[in-house]
Amino acid sequence: MLINDHDPKPLYYQFQAESNGKFTWDYLENGPDVWRVRIGRS
Repeated sequence: MLINDHDPKPLYYQFQAESNGKFTWDYLENGPDVWRVRIGRS
């Protein structure tokens, strides 16, 4: 799980470029103070 104080969307784009289709990305909390993302293998 990734916990951040801003939207980690740039990291999502990096994952897409390097591992397209090989990961899952699920927002569990979507700001405005905290973003929680569950990242997994698919």
